[in-house]
Amino acid sequence: MTDQLYMSDSRIDTLRKGQLSLEADNVSFFKNNEFSSTVQKGYTLPGFWLHLKASYYPLANLKLEGGIHSIWFWGSTRYPAFAYKGISTWNGQDYAYNVHVLPYFRAHIALSKNVDIVLGDIYGGSNHRLIEPLYNPELNLTSDPETGLQLLYNSEWVTFDAWVDWMTYIYNLDTKQEAFVAGVSARFMANSPKSPLHAYFQLQGLTQHRGGEIDVTNEDVQTNMNGAIGAGVTWNINRKALKYINAEFDLAGYSFPKGRVSALDKGTGYYTKLAAQLSNFNIRASYWSCGNFMPIFGSAFYGSVSTKEENMFYENPKMLYVGADYIRPLSKGFSFGIKAESYYYLSGKMYDQRTGVYAPSAFGNNTNYSIGVCLRINPSFLLRQY
Repeated sequence: MTDQLYMSDSRIDTLRKGQLSLEADNVSFFKNNEFSSTVQKGYTLPGFWLHLKASYYPLANLKLEGGIHSIWFWGSTRYPAFAYKGISTWNGQDYAYNVHVLPYFRAHIALSKNVDIVLGDIYGGSNHRLIEPLYNPELNLTSDPETGLQLLYNSEWVTFDAWVDWMTYIYNLDTKQEAFVAGVSARFMANSPKSPLHAYFQLQGLTQHRGGEIDVTNEDVQTNMNGAIGAGVTWNINRKALKYINAEFDLAGYSFPKGRVSALDKGTGYYTKLAAQLSNFNIRASYWSCGNFMPIFGSAFYGSVSTKEENMFYENPKMLYVGADYIRPLSKGFSFGIKAESYYYLSGKMYDQRTGVYAPSAFGNNTNYSIGVCLRINPSFLLRQY
């Protein structure tokens, strides 16, 4: 849905020393993806995720949060778990399917004015500010919270975010591989972001590693890498009807340097984006072209591999994206959003990786679109001031 709605405040509030609060953070969503091309099958996401947590500031520079995180998809917990035909019989094995509950804990310490360390549940998802070929914003709805270690640096001229998301922990003689993701997202300002014409440069990278020395799987160690370097300029108009116009260009890369033989070992992509904010509307258009590019967490529409047709690949695909968000703050702690997107393929041949034979049609229906609605609720209730 709307990326801004998913972002969390990652700053320490020194004025809250001694405060114990009860906090809820919820996003309810309904997103329908009408994908008719050969790139990806369409699907619908109806549900919500919910954080319930206590927040405590034992020190002015230390915040502790603990509670639970859950993801629910509507229709997967209904009783009976299938359609009525006469009087249905309960099917226990289908009951409570797709309900996902996890413990939640975050320790956030401000080491200095500019440097923060986060342990446990880190500030993930859209907080990393990755470009869409590297990260699909839909994962804000469906993925588990990122957990591990995070280093944050924020100054007037540099923002820096480095993290390790430990996805799978293993024990001695475990039958699965350990898996983690390491990432970095940095932006360097050429001048003040508040200047009428602001320029910046950015560097982003993701590495997904699967391996381990104490498992018994005998599977190869695997490493996938995505990265991007780019530059952008923002014209801060700051009018009631038009807030800003932003233009950005990024060069993205993919590499599979270690592990089993991959269908694609390395590739590149070119990403050009134009965005504007008009009152409560955010409008974006982008052009993407690539060769042998495979996103780790990006949408399949930014890759050279079909996730719908087995063993089918695209040769130098080119895509035009158009999207619009409407975000309406209802009051403190309550926001509503609508997002519409369209992916249109301009060119690119489709071929069978096993035989090398080209398909007569590259993408089927070239136009794919999605629309979603979401509501975010994140109130905070002060329980005690110590």
